[in-house]
Amino acid sequence: MHITCSFVSSLPDPKAFQDLMEEYYQVMVDKFSMAGGVAKFTAAGLARDTVENIDALLPPHGRTLLATDAHGRLLGCGALRTIRPDAAELKRMYVRPEARGTGLGKRLFEMRMAEARAMGCTRLYADTVKGNREMLRMYEKMGFSYIPRYPENANDPDMAPYLVFLEYVFP
Repeated sequence: MHITCSFVSSLPDPKAFQDLMEEYYQVMVDKFSMAGGVAKFTAAGLARDTVENIDALLPPHGRTLLATDAHGRLLGCGALRTIRPDAAELKRMYVRPEARGTGLGKRLFEMRMAEARAMGCTRLYADTVKGNREMLRMYEKMGFSYIPRYPENANDPDMAPYLVFLEYVFP
């Protein structure tokens, strides 16, 4: 499967991106519920909010990385959100089921880390739902450390008991 990954300065197809985000958020909402949290939001609402506020994930405030197949269909994504002049937060990484096992997740992860470094970041932060073993293994493999909730985390503090917070310090 041929997959192209590129950072974008605008969404080439906002509707396709919103659909991808809805898939992502449905997975996250389900994992949040399995971790014991009570969702105060819907996948559709979160996806809509992401598209409406995409500027936070596009230059100069952040970066959005899209992965497409040979036909231009979105297969995955990942984003960076600048939280301080020297730090960014990894956001919204998702790989559609048909692209899993291709190495796309690792590629999206590594490309975002390289982009953060190129942006002048010395630290990267992230959060994920407790029990999200696939992502936690990726963070561990890439050298992230577990930390308490970081001040710039955008999630409602009431969600903190159901989330894991991580930090990476560039060598």
